[in-house]
Amino acid sequence: MRRLEIGVFLPVGKNGFILSTNTPAYYPSYADNLAITRLAEDLGLDYAFSMAKWRGFGGATEFWDSSLESFSLMAALAAATSRIKLIATVNPLLFHPTLMSKMAATVDDVSAGRLGLNIITGAILGEYEQMGILPGGYDANRYAYASEWVHVLKRLWSETSVTHDGEYFHLVDCVSEPKPVQKPHPFLVCAAASEEGLRFTAREAQYSFINGKDLADVKAKSLRAKEIAAEEGSTFKTAVSTLLSIGETKDDADACWEHLIEGADLEGITNMGNAFSEQTRDKIKERGAQLLDDRPKIHTGRAIVGGGKQIADEIIGLAYEGNIDSILLIFPDYLEGLRRFGSTVMPLLAASLDVGS
Repeated sequence: MRRLEIGVFLPVGKNGFILSTNTPAYYPSYADNLAITRLAEDLGLDYAFSMAKWRGFGGATEFWDSSLESFSLMAALAAATSRIKLIATVNPLLFHPTLMSKMAATVDDVSAGRLGLNIITGAILGEYEQMGILPGGYDANRYAYASEWVHVLKRLWSETSVTHDGEYFHLVDCVSEPKPVQKPHPFLVCAAASEEGLRFTAREAQYSFINGKDLADVKAKSLRAKEIAAEEGSTFKTAVSTLLSIGETKDDADACWEHLIEGADLEGITNMGNAFSEQTRDKIKERGAQLLDDRPKIHTGRAIVGGGKQIADEIIGLAYEGNIDSILLIFPDYLEGLRRFGSTVMPLLAASLDVGS
């Protein structure tokens, strides 16, 4: 039976992940994210994942205009949970490897070895330009920067002392104790989509988070990602984020989804689409174009709308036909959505997949 890991994508940014005035208006809070994570843990989900966001997109929903910081949130959740894995998002631009080495070792200790790091290089560089921290030529050399950062970080996690004289980082007899609980180190995740980014993921990480508009697209991207990993002499698990709108019936779910679309935050959608479209990287530009098409796109990524059986069938298809190892769940209403997922979808998945911890 195929193993499928299941995670929840925490709503750490204002209004969660749906650009609509007809969805529950999440304001980022520890209390909400703790309740969601504890429910996910109780339901047997494998991990909770939080993004990093430093500037939002405005509009009627003030979409992501305020957000919790990912690493410190996961540190707090580590002390308030007991089993679920916790994935924090970090950009090497913001955390020197010596700092991240000790921070991660600390939270890995607090969590008894449950911490993972999602390494990003910045989809929208304006978030970092406002801070004045971008090195010269960063856009073209982002993965060289990230690769050196990870190389130094892994050495600090495993060696007694580190001396390193690189292009971006310079350490002399640098020590970092204690070491992480996990050996050789906390697991790493990356959501890069470009060829260069996927090769970075294959060399450095254990999970590749991909995106896809339908099953065929997900299957093609998962296959290519695993081919690249094999070419780099490694393996990783592929994961895909999916928004679930679960209704009592398919008609009920469709009606709820149409209600969300009717409340589309057109200004916020346009702002996000333009921000993506202005970037230099093709995959990011594609995301911008998808948001700016004729029908309002109230979220990025893929949505599955239906009753419990329809949802389960599509997820099983992602696992078997799409060759996906992990699915990261998003909900319009997290607590209600998780409860419905646990009661109507998980039992159906368990008949065909190895799910739940």
